[in-house]
Amino acid sequence: MASFAVSLDRVSAVLGYELKANLEGMAPPFLPMRVIVLGQKSTANESVSTSKLSFTNCSEIGKEYGYKSQLYSAARILRPLLGGNPLGSMETICIPVDAPIGGTASINTVAISGTATKNGTHSIRLNGRTSLDGQSFSFSVIKGDGAAEISQKMIDAVNNVLGACVTGTLSTNDAVFTAGWVGLSSNEINIEIETNGDNAGLTYTVTTTAGTGKVSITSALAQIGNEWSTLLVNCFGQDVDVLDAIEVFNGTADTKTGRYDANDWKPLLAFFGDSSLKTVSSISTVVNARALEQTNVFCPSPGSKGTGWEAAANGCVLQAKTSHETPNVDIIGMTYPDMPVGEDIGDFADVNKRDQIVKLGCSTVQLNAGKYEIIDFVTTNHPSDEPQTAVRYRWVSDLIKDFNIKFIYFIFLNIYVKGKTLVNNDFTGSAPNTISVDRWKGILINDFAPLLIDAGIMTDLEHFKNTLVVNISPSNPNRFETTFKGKITGTARVLATTNERQFNF
Repeated sequence: MASFAVSLDRVSAVLGYELKANLEGMAPPFLPMRVIVLGQKSTANESVSTSKLSFTNCSEIGKEYGYKSQLYSAARILRPLLGGNPLGSMETICIPVDAPIGGTASINTVAISGTATKNGTHSIRLNGRTSLDGQSFSFSVIKGDGAAEISQKMIDAVNNVLGACVTGTLSTNDAVFTAGWVGLSSNEINIEIETNGDNAGLTYTVTTTAGTGKVSITSALAQIGNEWSTLLVNCFGQDVDVLDAIEVFNGTADTKTGRYDANDWKPLLAFFGDSSLKTVSSISTVVNARALEQTNVFCPSPGSKGTGWEAAANGCVLQAKTSHETPNVDIIGMTYPDMPVGEDIGDFADVNKRDQIVKLGCSTVQLNAGKYEIIDFVTTNHPSDEPQTAVRYRWVSDLIKDFNIKFIYFIFLNIYVKGKTLVNNDFTGSAPNTISVDRWKGILINDFAPLLIDAGIMTDLEHFKNTLVVNISPSNPNRFETTFKGKITGTARVLATTNERQFNF
């Protein structure tokens, strides 16, 4: 191809050089994942700034909002202290939610009766964990120890663990563990005592005083701003008001509301969890009413003693890493990296019940080698007027593909179309910064669609080509219109095989 860096009519000696950027051979510019966490600060840090904080290490959240905060509890899964950095360079942001006015924190009180008859080691199981980030909740029992001595050992065992979400204090002879923040979400905190098969003559009794107070996330959502935040961890479980607020904020593709507004199309997916839901009927009460929504994604952890926001953070970290690197890939078969597992997962253990569960708009898991393995990862979307095999906004992986198609399309628009002079197809002039209908169609057919097809996000170039329509509006010379039908790729989920056995006569 000839260079036109110097005009063809120049005669005098001159050196000319120009740079033309194009997308030939370019790797797909995938949509960068940007993760938001909505949760509460610790009571001790309630007076610090309520502004959002971008972080690359969970310790930054502990220092700013408190190591006993709900935010830190989620952040340590996204950006773990131990075991690498799964989210790499992608942006992760915590946005604090104000504590409910007049709210109280949940309290777990451990009463001890008896005197230790032998030496031993017992453990506190806090939210299903006997240790956290390499620090143990174990305490020694010495023959002759009474309630006061053992209670103090329990308190020290918890208070010495940096990320423990409760603070222990002594009340008479009882160990009192108060949640690190106030509100209804603190009621997910639970404590059990593990005697390791030998109670050494001691009896432990745990009583719980529920926390009170509902949060409002309105001001927190406003802090998300105009940047494209793709994934959100909601630390407030099945709180109906919170789920509703997130759905209104995000909107839907059909109504073109919220983040789906056609003029500022930057939707997100919001993850929430609840370990208590493990039957079809209980799940139905939470997600079935959200059949027309396409925002909230329930991350199940049936039977776990871990918290719902931990399950949400586990689901989010898997989706974020996968979508950031390979957005064509579904997270089916992946396991939660850091979630205490329950022995009884209820209806999730039944393959037929799982089919019912996913049709209600709920993700599904099974147990695999002591971990929760993802079987289906879906939004609550399941309209009754759509066939179950083709619900448009069900699969999280499908929506991630839709997000990427829009992101990449806008890169092409900004390079080749935005602000350019609209010329007819027969234009032969040398004027720069021009675009015609045929040239734009050629770019979409030869560059845009093949790039997405090569990335495994779209398929069927001929269908794209045959449905592509581009024109300059007959009523507005400044309006350039493009429509196309892009087929996204599917995922091998339902695998049907028939073996017709025969005899060797």
